[in-house]
Amino acid sequence: LRRILRALRLPARGRVLDVGCGYGKNISLLRAHGLDVLGVDINKELVERNKQNGLPCCTLGQFKSTRGSFDLILMSHIVEHFSPGELIRWMDGYLDRLRPGGHLLLVTPLLSPYFFDDFDHIRPYQPVGMQLVFCSDDAQVQFRARNRLRLTDIRFRRAPLKRVFARDLYVPGALRVSRSLNLLFAVLFRCSLGLVGRTDGWIGAYQKESEPTSSK
Repeated sequence: LRRILRALRLPARGRVLDVGCGYGKNISLLRAHGLDVLGVDINKELVERNKQNGLPCCTLGQFKSTRGSFDLILMSHIVEHFSPGELIRWMDGYLDRLRPGGHLLLVTPLLSPYFFDDFDHIRPYQPVGMQLVFCSDDAQVQFRARNRLRLTDIRFRRAPLKRVFARDLYVPGALRVSRSLNLLFAVLFRCSLGLVGRTDGWIGAYQKESEPTSSK
């Protein structure tokens, strides 16, 4: 995220919206880059906690009463919580507030043996699928966004191999073979600089090409 932010060369004090900001970790990172950041989250308790910690944050209801466009929108680990039809409508609602030429940073996991450990995860979204819906002019049978984006950069996250479906990971007192293997996988991942591992997430940098069109 830091490397991509540097490459985007956003304007000084550029306006940034962190959608689904959670505990505000990325708000602090973005502010460290000299950006004017606003976080929005559906969880009112997290919003209040962020405000108490001096982080600019608002609820979804409060955000709807704001005005103006943003130079950058960050959506980190949130799109995987939506079904496809809901996701496109939800993203378009925020992308309407992104100025033409502004950037979207999308961070999301890929399918892995531990993807559905999070009970709220609906489905993973891959780069090609996002390209077809937001970046392609080809007619889509069912899904097409009204905001048009252009992919400018993409990075993939690597993680250690990990046993997930093994008895000793769940039953107390069982021989801890899988835990030992997972520790070995972690060491191999670090020693091989990530070669011995799996790709389990990605971050895409997109640029908004024009004002939104009427969705079909």
